[in-house]
Amino acid sequence: MSSQPSQPVGLGAWIARVIAIVVLVPVRLIWEGVRLLGRVLAAALWYFVTRLLAPVARFVWYWVIRPIWLFVKDFLWGWVLQHVLWGLVLTPFVALLLDYVLRPLRQAVERWLWRTVLRPALAWLWRAVLEPLLGLLLAAVYWFGKWFVVWPLVQLWRRVLHPLWRLLRAVLIYAWRVATVLVGVLVVTPCRFVYRTVLRPMLRVAAALWVAIVVRPLRWMHDNVVTPVNRWAAEILTSVFGR
Repeated sequence: MSSQPSQPVGLGAWIARVIAIVVLVPVRLIWEGVRLLGRVLAAALWYFVTRLLAPVARFVWYWVIRPIWLFVKDFLWGWVLQHVLWGLVLTPFVALLLDYVLRPLRQAVERWLWRTVLRPALAWLWRAVLEPLLGLLLAAVYWFGKWFVVWPLVQLWRRVLHPLWRLLRAVLIYAWRVATVLVGVLVVTPCRFVYRTVLRPMLRVAAALWVAIVVRPLRWMHDNVVTPVNRWAAEILTSVFGR
């Protein structure tokens, strides 16, 4: 196969290549240089902290600060401060100062501060700040509840739920009426017709047959057989056994 001749590159492609070489390549080189410099600085800082600063800090802590702290804690604080300064000087002085100066001063300051500063300040704070803020908060809650809760619910009821309820009620009423008509046509009317034309005459015939076959013979037997027999037996018993 013969190779196809390459198409000449247009002016726009040359301009894009020049922009890429002039703008993007230096930015890429600067970015790579910044990343390399950051890695070098991070490695140098890590080496300085782990190899130089940490051993020096451990040496200073174990051989300088820790012995000084143990000396101060065990000797100065344990004996000088606690036994001498605190037990002989500070405790009596603090007790005297607390009983004769601080407690009366605290009581006087509390009474004066409560009467002249705190109570009027609290009253002013309630009247000037808290009460208006509370009223504003209640008004905001009322406004929010009115426009963001009550009004959407009212609109939902008026525009969606109430029409749906009316439609559903109309459908149910219509369905009930249709069902009533269907039941009347398909069930009640045939049953009434069957009762009037078939069942009632059959019941009348059955009643007449019952009276003719059962009731009248039983009545005749009772009147003509059972009653005379009972009367005859009673007369025999009376004549034999007497009263």
